[in-house]
Amino acid sequence: MIEKYRNLELDRFQVEAIQAINQNYSVIVSAPTGTGKTLVADYLVDIAIQNNKRIVYTAPIKALSNQKYKDFVKQFGNEQIGIMTGDIVINPTAPLLIMTTEIFRNQVITEDENLKNIAYVIFDEIHWLNDEERGTVWEESIILAPVNIKILGLSATIANAQELVSWIESIRNEKVILIEEHNRIVPLSYYYFTAETGFVDYNSLVKFYYQKIKQKDNNTHGLPLFKPVSHLDLVKNIENEFLPALYFVFSRKQCAEKAFELSYKRNYLTPEQKQIVENVFMENFGEESSWSASTHKLYKVCSKGIAYHHAGLLPLQKSVVEDLFLSRMISILYCTETFSVGINYPVKAVCFDSLNKYDGYNFRPLANHEFFQMSGRAGRRGIDDKGYSFALIDLNYFDKEPPIKFDINKLEPLKSQFKLSYNTVLNLLATFNQEQIELYLRKSFAVHSYLITAEKIKNEIEYYTKESSKSQEHLCSLVGSYRCPLKYYPKYKELEKIRRAYNKLDPRRRNKIYARQMRRKINRWEKALKRKPKGCSKKHLNLCSFHSEKWSRLEEKISSLKNQLASLPDYNTFNQEYLRKRSQLEQIGYIEKDNVLPRGEFARHIYVQELLVTE
Repeated sequence: MIEKYRNLELDRFQVEAIQAINQNYSVIVSAPTGTGKTLVADYLVDIAIQNNKRIVYTAPIKALSNQKYKDFVKQFGNEQIGIMTGDIVINPTAPLLIMTTEIFRNQVITEDENLKNIAYVIFDEIHWLNDEERGTVWEESIILAPVNIKILGLSATIANAQELVSWIESIRNEKVILIEEHNRIVPLSYYYFTAETGFVDYNSLVKFYYQKIKQKDNNTHGLPLFKPVSHLDLVKNIENEFLPALYFVFSRKQCAEKAFELSYKRNYLTPEQKQIVENVFMENFGEESSWSASTHKLYKVCSKGIAYHHAGLLPLQKSVVEDLFLSRMISILYCTETFSVGINYPVKAVCFDSLNKYDGYNFRPLANHEFFQMSGRAGRRGIDDKGYSFALIDLNYFDKEPPIKFDINKLEPLKSQFKLSYNTVLNLLATFNQEQIELYLRKSFAVHSYLITAEKIKNEIEYYTKESSKSQEHLCSLVGSYRCPLKYYPKYKELEKIRRAYNKLDPRRRNKIYARQMRRKINRWEKALKRKPKGCSKKHLNLCSFHSEKWSRLEEKISSLKNQLASLPDYNTFNQEYLRKRSQLEQIGYIEKDNVLPRGEFARHIYVQELLVTE
């Protein structure tokens, strides 16, 4: 049993994961951010290269792919490592090939010849399967990955990790080892920040707000009750103890704007450090006179130990920012959410400009798993004794946007985001026969989750149906009808109330629409209540009332469960979508029966807006 690797004492979960890898199992490792999951992947890469086996390392974003490429090149040299992203292709036949998950998905769906000699695929940040926009890429990659390729999945803490593992086992017909760790090695503290309170916990923040709000009546000047607060206030309060820090802003534009606002007030670099930054820029972009406007702009903030990072930057610009941050030339990095993904940089604190984000459709609060994924970047193992998470709060908007109290014990479960794109349909038709396509659709995580959830709901329906039958045994046959006193008298009282209201109307108002509706309701209820109710003793009524209420609650529960069951997406949902998209492709001349035509052949190699690009 290996207990040390690279002169580091291994934790229990690392030992167990490495043991499973040595036994040639597929493995899923679920552990909090910053606990050392990456070490497991490093070990796998190490032994694969030693044993002349090829391995693919997939990452969800290019920044992480670039970092892993640099790290592995330092360890193993240029000849052993290759990289394929949307921006660069280097040494694509190398023993270790790093790529974005989309590239791997494109290879497996087209049955790329280069996959034949691959022994393992590593899915870093496999919990991205939950991502609304791109999660389907992970699902398709896992479904279509050849069974001779073993899987290592690295994930932040997952609420339903066992469900994920059982799905992979079911579609690959192999045992998959789940390794879970729930404790953070480096403790993490969470605080909220306002101009008046400084750093406080959630309960103290709420208490302060309600104490202050009591003074509202004395505020006769119409001024805001609370002091406005900005990122500058938060940074000012952390710069002496909690740097370097990531500052998450959910807007590319504001990343740059806030970096410039801070650069007008702060400079975190010595003249010697500024010279180092200038040298890095000149090494990467050439003489200053040849720099683009965007590079000049980036240099202005970087030369003061401040930077911004988002998907809108050029690949080389992002790479330079990442290198400067890694070498501690950047003290404050304003970044979007993607920088929270897997990148192992020295961060003592994480700051949030807002706890709400735009998801492409609406502004919504951060989910628990999003908050803890980003916060988890603070306090890296072996670097910091403790990490810190700070959220900027403007109490003037407390009523409209109350601050969120996040709970690590209430992480949202992974959900399937399986979607059939036109590209997927075309590649399925080009690669598989109809029977294989049907099997592919049945293998989705959504269908697996449906079977588990449906079984659970069916068991609940069966249980509540039995309980309902037991309650019904205590009821007479008139329960639910107006012959039952329990239903008759409440309805009769309601009828009397409507009659009194109607009788108070003067003749002119009785011709109004609402009065005629009242009259029709009175007539209908008088007819229903024409027969007198059954005479029952008080004791019998009390007993009947108890069981009647219980029976009604159970019937409502059964009805609700049946509605849930009917709304679950199953195999037919995806099969119908497949048939619909196949029909549309046939109508526009991309396919004919089971054959992909030239336009379809072109479109199946386009992975974004495939129909628009082809047309």
